[in-house]
Amino acid sequence: MPYMQYPVIKTYYDRLKKDSLEADVDAMWNNILHLYFTIQKNYGVEQESRPLKAVSKRTDFTVRYVKNGIPKKIIVIEDKRVAYETQSLAWADAVIQLTGYLKLVRSEQSENDILYAIVTVGHYSRFYLFAPDDDQVTDYPGTNGKAFEFKKDEAQIESLLNELVTKTSS
Repeated sequence: MPYMQYPVIKTYYDRLKKDSLEADVDAMWNNILHLYFTIQKNYGVEQESRPLKAVSKRTDFTVRYVKNGIPKKIIVIEDKRVAYETQSLAWADAVIQLTGYLKLVRSEQSENDILYAIVTVGHYSRFYLFAPDDDQVTDYPGTNGKAFEFKKDEAQIESLLNELVTKTSS
């Protein structure tokens, strides 16, 4: 189900301008995530969620999957504003911030499963995984660190999101 077919998604995409705030990127993801990680499939999408109760910092989005009545955090998403798209330091900082969140999530959850992550800076997203014995995120298999553009690379993003649904729902 290509997400750009929906007028509301196109509207949020069109709002992503050089002077857009991070909240505009959040609005885009908020509407896309619910198309793939649905309540009917036992997913919950949380915005501005704390990785741990005792931590005041918040992830932009956390996706949970409920299995046998137990909700597990499985995907963490960190967004940055459009103005930072070409700034490699902004990308690096977002990955560092995201990795910190993933370590907190890992410490909270008893199962040592692979966690997944997305860093989005403006129009572009990179996909990662955080393996149980790793200290750092690695590129999601097959992505080779590519930054996927919401509109131009819609088919690839859709494929990656569907793959994440398949991998996290078993």
